[in-house]
Amino acid sequence: MQPPEQIETERLVLRKLRPDDAQVLFRAYMQDPQVTRYTTWRPHQQVQETENFIENSIAAWENETRFPMVITLKEEDEPFGMIDFHVRGCTVGFGYVIARSHQNKGYATESTRAIIHWAFQQPAIYRVNASTDVENIASQRVLEKAGMLREGMLRKYIVHPNISDIPRDSYIYAIVK
Repeated sequence: MQPPEQIETERLVLRKLRPDDAQVLFRAYMQDPQVTRYTTWRPHQQVQETENFIENSIAAWENETRFPMVITLKEEDEPFGMIDFHVRGCTVGFGYVIARSHQNKGYATESTRAIIHWAFQQPAIYRVNASTDVENIASQRVLEKAGMLREGMLRKYIVHPNISDIPRDSYIYAIVK
């Protein structure tokens, strides 16, 4: 099951990555330690790391293992974030990241709602979920505003290398149709 290469919302365009997005994404947040605090990867030190990331993301689309999309404003084609999702059986799981310059404007919630909407249009999808570090209050709010419910805690679930090399507790959020 492959999603469309572009999804539009009221204010945003979510689209498949292109190689020419590397410089913009690197400047926007890939090298920012504050933005990458709760990611599963370390901040990029050079744009080459971002270029490699994009190459891997495009390959993931081709292999239908993950569907990373950049987030842009409708009137601009300059990415300021990403949402990355995958389909496993009857479930879509996702994660996102937004540049500091575009945080607290509802873009993460709007992107999340767009993925939920797309997922629930698929007959075989019944669940959409995401996990977030127990200390990531902002992400918890995004998921709740998108209509997702906290189902519980996943103990020692995921490594956030910018915080610790030991797996950290996360909350699991989900919405079902």
